[in-house]
Amino acid sequence: MNSKLIRVLLVDDDEDDYFLTREYFQDLVNWKFDITWCATFKDAEYQIRNNKYDLYLFDYLLGESTGIDLIDLACSFECEEPIILLTGKGDTKIAVEALRLGAADYLIKSELDAEKLERSIRYALERTSVLKALRHSERRYRRIFEESNDFLFISDLTGNIIDFNASATVLTGLSEEELKEKNILDLIEDPLFDVFWKNIADHPVHDHEVRLLTKDGDKKYCLFSASVEVDDVHPYIQGKLHDMTARKQSERERLFSEKMAVTGRLVRMLAHEVRNPLTNVNLSAEQLEMELADEDQKFYTQIIKRNCTRINDLITQLLQPSTSEDIELVENSVHTVLSQAINAALDRVQLKRIQIVSEFAEEEFALPLDMVSLEMAFLNLITNAIEAMEEDIGILKIATKSHGDMMQVIFADNGSGISEEHMDKIFEPYFTGKNNGMGIGLSTTMSIIHAHHGRIDVQSELGKGTTFTISFQASKQ
Repeated sequence: MNSKLIRVLLVDDDEDDYFLTREYFQDLVNWKFDITWCATFKDAEYQIRNNKYDLYLFDYLLGESTGIDLIDLACSFECEEPIILLTGKGDTKIAVEALRLGAADYLIKSELDAEKLERSIRYALERTSVLKALRHSERRYRRIFEESNDFLFISDLTGNIIDFNASATVLTGLSEEELKEKNILDLIEDPLFDVFWKNIADHPVHDHEVRLLTKDGDKKYCLFSASVEVDDVHPYIQGKLHDMTARKQSERERLFSEKMAVTGRLVRMLAHEVRNPLTNVNLSAEQLEMELADEDQKFYTQIIKRNCTRINDLITQLLQPSTSEDIELVENSVHTVLSQAINAALDRVQLKRIQIVSEFAEEEFALPLDMVSLEMAFLNLITNAIEAMEEDIGILKIATKSHGDMMQVIFADNGSGISEEHMDKIFEPYFTGKNNGMGIGLSTTMSIIHAHHGRIDVQSELGKGTTFTISFQASKQ
């Protein structure tokens, strides 16, 4: 026995047919029904729009309209409950059209009795319950698919992208139309990726680290996972790209901070140990100078004193703090600092006949900054780029742009590039790939950028050039 009360909307313009159908309902003693009758299409429209029923029975002929029109109307109101169409005679075309529009079943009035009505109701309620569960499940998982921060995609076995979520366009910078024309293999940079893809049917990929190529030419570090699924008899690839660029950047910054802390302690210790004998050397030179009568001999003591002073100045520079607690940050224009750094490098640019192309955004970006230290950081990057490029053909592009709630300063050169083995070490203090370098330029630059609450990232390819991207949280003036 079904103890649940089932609310029924019965739409029939013939009152006699209504009474007859109601009697069939009353014969179903194991069910409880609450029947509402509508004699016109207009009344039925009002009831469907404003009330919720568990079951709908529509007569096919309703004056100028039909039950098919009413089914179509109910579907437009997002009615998910079962609809049974009542027809005066067995018309296959009407039945097919009703089922196509969403009706759960149809009954022929002349053949109707309590047994057939009960069977139809039971079938319609069970079928609709299954369909509702499927629709709700589809909506739930579709929402997870759409709202995921990961790049989720479905492709054919060759990699042509069939479907993707909104995060895919955000991560790649490509529009929906552009992504639909892409192959997933074109977006991934990894020497082993073709091998993984060919064997994916037998060996699903889980969290394989790859680099994703974006529309702007950037490379994002991602974890790639994919497997082959089968829909009926059609296999397809279901995959995910999880962006871990920020995490890798944070790990690099943490390691850098740890190394800088160790280096700082070492430098302070060395400074103390060097300054003590340096003071003795300087005092001895002064004493010796006072005792010498020959001016030619005093020339050598003056050289000793000048070099002692220079060494002391170098130690002072090494100990110079560069944290945000030790520098004064004042709201100012990033473009102004960039222009000053470019002007400071003009002599080197002209000597090497390098071309600098400035592509500043129209917005005047304002930041809390220390103009002297930030200019030094920018100048270090410009100087490194100049030294990495060949005479006459070198081009350094310096650009600013907004990226979400961040502003970015980009230095892109077409120089010699940085090898893969050196990429993780370039910000380490005293590491250098130059014959006459000291290895403190980039480490100082990173310290200054961190002091301005910014982040610095680098991408490079041997023989093609290097791009440094500095990101700040900024407002526009």
